Amino acid sequence: MGELRLYAVGIEEVRGISGAPEDKAAHLRQVAAKAFAPPPDEARGGLLSKLGPIFRRPPTVQVISPTQPEPRDVEVLLAGAYVPPERAGATWRVLETIVADIAWGCTRLALTSQSLDDLDFALARGGVSSSVGLRHLLGSTASLNLLPVTGLTVGWHPYETALAMAGAYRSAMPQIKTSEQQEMTSALASWLDGFVPWAQVAPSLGRPVPDLIGFWAA
Repeated sequence: MGELRLYAVGIEEVRGISGAPEDKAAHLRQVAAKAFAPPPDEARGGLLSKLGPIFRRPPTVQVISPTQPEPRDVEVLLAGAYVPPERAGATWRVLETIVADIAWGCTRLALTSQSLDDLDFALARGGVSSSVGLRHLLGSTASLNLLPVTGLTVGWHPYETALAMAGAYRSAMPQIKTSEQQEMTSALASWLDGFVPWAQVAPSLGRPVPDLIGFWAA
């Protein structure tokens, strides 16, 4: 089963993760460390077994997974340095983890390629323009300076388009036939409504209004 993960966060904030200034990088580094540090090996016993550097691995483990983030993946991303192809998968995981931390909100939809197309078709049948469809979102490259990886598509829409999506999806609901698609559309429209209050708060925090960023794992 695929999954579409949607985040409300300014696209420039996302692009700014790569090459982040040190005052921001310190916090982002802690976010990644908390997310990817392995749990302590309780079998070794005692409080001392819980201490040690982040990302600690048992000494017998030699194989490095191409999708499991390592400390260097975090540092390379935050420095805006070159990410080798074999570490792209792990670096995308680091990036999305940080995006989830700085986002105003997130929602998830369980969608295979076929069910995503079916939902877009149902929305179109209800009068929704393809320009605010989910496929169009995923087809709008976020230009994040990372090599693409198989099985992951990342796209974005600006704030104004996110608002247009909310209104269009709600208007299309009477024409949507299946209860599953109705529930999904209703939940998505309600979540997109949150962009208005988030945008109202953003200037007081020195942040841009949120854009819509989509990560689809097929």
